[in-house]
Amino acid sequence: MANDWESLKCELEDYAEKQGVPIIRGPERELLLQAAGRAFPKRILEIGTAIGYSALLLAERFPEADIDTVEVDEERHRLAEDCMKKAGLSERVHCRLGDAGDIIPTLEGPYDFVFLDGPKGQYLRELKAIEPLLSDRAVIAADNVLFRGLVRGKDPVPHRYRTLVMRLREYIDYVNRRYETRIYVEGDGLAVSIKKEKSQGSAD
Repeated sequence: MANDWESLKCELEDYAEKQGVPIIRGPERELLLQAAGRAFPKRILEIGTAIGYSALLLAERFPEADIDTVEVDEERHRLAEDCMKKAGLSERVHCRLGDAGDIIPTLEGPYDFVFLDGPKGQYLRELKAIEPLLSDRAVIAADNVLFRGLVRGKDPVPHRYRTLVMRLREYIDYVNRRYETRIYVEGDGLAVSIKKEKSQGSAD
């Protein structure tokens, strides 16, 4: 891979296309970066590194931010680490291998921006675990929350997706009650939630 970041991003995009690796695409990229910018982030947490594409975008846009990114798949984790080495980012982008449920309790906050982009059915569990690590100005972005239009759709949900759709609806209900939340419909739905100054709602 070439050392300049634009070439590196192009190579990651090409690899993701050929290998079927999900990365943030099109208009969602700028929405993600705009959401992160609202937090003026010094520390970022990403759940779901994949091959490191979104971590690279965040590191490029916020050159003073320190990033922890978590990936459970060993091969994708290795590719992300290689990406950060080639980009010269290994000192401030920390690729962590393991299940987020195991990794999150080992982390130290506060985080100004959180990007949830791993298993969609785990978003609410992960957010609740992360909440004690959030800074006062924290912003949380969660990708794919509308899941193929099924989460807000009126048609019956196929049986194989019912649990996932139910959990995404629970996530959306939670962040709507406890955060200032907006869901952007571009792509598969990006939920951007801003921590309220006084978040004293239900702890459920």
